[in-house]
Amino acid sequence: MRVSTLQSFNKGLNSILDNQSQVNKTQQQVSTGRRVLTPADDPIAATKILQLQQDQALREQFGKNMTGAEGRLALEETQLAGITDNLTRLKELTIKAGDGSMTITDRQAVAAEVREILGGTVDLMNAKDAGGEYLFGGFKGGTLPFQKNENGRYDYAGDEGQRFLSIATSTTVATGDNGKNLFVDVQAADNSFTTQVNPLNQGAGFINPGFVVDEEAYAEFYPEDLVITFNADSAITPPGANYTVRQASDGRVIEGFSAQSYSEGTEIIVAGIAVKISGETKPGDEFLVDSSEKQSITDTIYRLMDGLNNLEDNVVDSATLDNLLEDTLNNLAFAQSSISQVRSEVGARLNIIENTSSLAADIDLVSKSVLSELSDVDFAEAVSRLSLQTFLLETAQQSYAKIQNLSLFNKI
Repeated sequence: MRVSTLQSFNKGLNSILDNQSQVNKTQQQVSTGRRVLTPADDPIAATKILQLQQDQALREQFGKNMTGAEGRLALEETQLAGITDNLTRLKELTIKAGDGSMTITDRQAVAAEVREILGGTVDLMNAKDAGGEYLFGGFKGGTLPFQKNENGRYDYAGDEGQRFLSIATSTTVATGDNGKNLFVDVQAADNSFTTQVNPLNQGAGFINPGFVVDEEAYAEFYPEDLVITFNADSAITPPGANYTVRQASDGRVIEGFSAQSYSEGTEIIVAGIAVKISGETKPGDEFLVDSSEKQSITDTIYRLMDGLNNLEDNVVDSATLDNLLEDTLNNLAFAQSSISQVRSEVGARLNIIENTSSLAADIDLVSKSVLSELSDVDFAEAVSRLSLQTFLLETAQQSYAKIQNLSLFNKI
């Protein structure tokens, strides 16, 4: 068989290129430490490696989620512990205020500390997490949860949302609790109520939280709501500011409370409760008194402070003060119980994160071991193979050089 000069050259060149390709591939394996450089090297192993790498990336994200959730829950636990300490101090002050030998001046001194505790407690309720979002605002992380209104009370401006994070393929954990469930919807010791201003009011008047002055009278009226409406000045003679109190369910005027003369700050006592309206009011303005089984922690503290500051040293106010102090102690106990329950839930969530993290670490260790077996190069074998391939490449190059000299043109 005749072999052309071109065939000889091509065959020699292809041999060099094939050997060079093998040398380059082995050198790349040695330099990267990876056996499978492309799916073509080992299709089955490449598929498994890709799956293991995807699982590893997912575990890394779950790990970041666990770190974030753990930090947020640890911060919540710290804030709740601080609030619990404040409530304990308030119970001590409430008991102290019940000393019959104390005068209103003494009680006002106690009220000054209660005011400071109220401010400190609200600061804890308005705490931010590491990301700068409010811890107890629900989904409204950018909105200050507890905002002070004109009369010194605090309104909740967050929502009832609860955030969750995935920490494993089938495991999610709550990373916080909203302030409404924690601090607003607290079971009251006895029948309670909340006061609020109709947002459509034209005036700038506001209403204080008030307190129960006659538990039997309020129990008889409960669970009805009240609406205090301001009338035109001409409704009374001589003309002047006046109000009417109605039952919210049917609009019936409460007996004795039709077109009553009003002066700013005058206490309105109706159905066993006492409230005060202050500020500028206009005809048509409404103030709502809603019965409730719950009472917020801030209202409990505010009512205590208001009572200590304003209830006088007389028989009637003393009886009201006794009721207020008893209700305050019970409401503080309910608040502590509610917070204690949530702290237990926070502890359980932290335990879930810890257990999940430990399991993920074990799985990650096994996964990395399998991934190493599939993708890592055997350096001893690779270096030996590289030595052989380099030898074959040099041989092919030398053979090619010899073949070049067999051309008939070299004999002419």
